[in-house]
Amino acid sequence: MIWLLAVVGIPILVVLLLFFSATKDFWQIITFKIDFSRLVDDLAHVLAILALGALAEMFSVFMLITHVL
Repeated sequence: MIWLLAVVGIPILVVLLLFFSATKDFWQIITFKIDFSRLVDDLAHVLAILALGALAEMFSVFMLITHVL
């Protein structure tokens, strides 16, 4: 049961993390007033969050499959 909750909860957590990491710079991106280095730094954070989320999701799906079978 815990792995099923993890499979459902990890994508929700990743989306929330991405939302909260982008709220600070959202208006600067809309008005094109963001510095290029800050944009690259934000992109690195987004990619790191996505990579960790994908890794955690693959692990939880693997554990769910192994416990069900």
